[in-house]
Amino acid sequence: MIVEVRLDDEVTIPVRRYGNPNGPRLLLSHGNGLAIDLYYPFWSLFLDDFDVVVFDLRNHGANPPGAIARHTVPTFCRDLEAVGQAVDRAFGMRPRAGVFHSVSCLAALLSPSLEASYAALVLFEPALSQGAGAARASRLACRQAAVRTRNRAFRFQSPEEFVELMAAQPAMARLGPKALRLMARTTLRKAVEGGWELRCPPEYEARILASIPDFAPLVAPDALPLPVRVVGADPDLPHYFVPPCDLTGVASVDFRTVAGTTHLAQLEAPEECARRTVEFLDRSGFSSR
Repeated sequence: MIVEVRLDDEVTIPVRRYGNPNGPRLLLSHGNGLAIDLYYPFWSLFLDDFDVVVFDLRNHGANPPGAIARHTVPTFCRDLEAVGQAVDRAFGMRPRAGVFHSVSCLAALLSPSLEASYAALVLFEPALSQGAGAARASRLACRQAAVRTRNRAFRFQSPEEFVELMAAQPAMARLGPKALRLMARTTLRKAVEGGWELRCPPEYEARILASIPDFAPLVAPDALPLPVRVVGADPDLPHYFVPPCDLTGVASVDFRTVAGTTHLAQLEAPEECARRTVEFLDRSGFSSR
């Protein structure tokens, strides 16, 4: 089932429902520059038991590019609120858990109605760490990542060219050919001028990267008003996006890492990430609501 959700006067996006309509409801979205269908090997594992609602952030995935001035973390936050309200109207109100990655985690955590919107959250690699040193490292890394992203190739002769280029990137080293082909299908569109282009333009992706250090400090992870599991990358592996999330010692957050994974853990180890998600939702009591 698809519901068209109006986010503002210019943007309407499709929100899709799959799975078991009588099961506990999950709302899922994706990371910066990506698309929710790229995560299908992860979220498809919930379809037997959960009411699964998925959507792409504005200017990503199935959505056409709009004004870059509105491509901001606060806008994503308002969009997420609008999606949640529309889901309640269309499918009936019930408790829901949010399962998010990267920038969509930040959008959820900055919601002014966080406790009312979610019964629980499972967050993969939000841009959160403790201490001034971590904040400085994050600011530098995000600035450098934004510069690299602005210089990234935007158009490709074919999806095969994109896959070949991605396969050579150290950040994609733990993704197999099948995942890279899925990335091509979900993050590219045919260009008017011929060939293929990224659905989320590099300048849009870079705009978010550059702004993360301004918004991440607004989240107080030790004072979250609901059950939250944060899943981080393996701290012993090299990182290529932003510094790995580290909430070790934050008592109010169930912080775990997944060995052998990077910022793209849900793509690299979907079964293990799904297991970690269900385990926490069961333990928090959400699955029995």
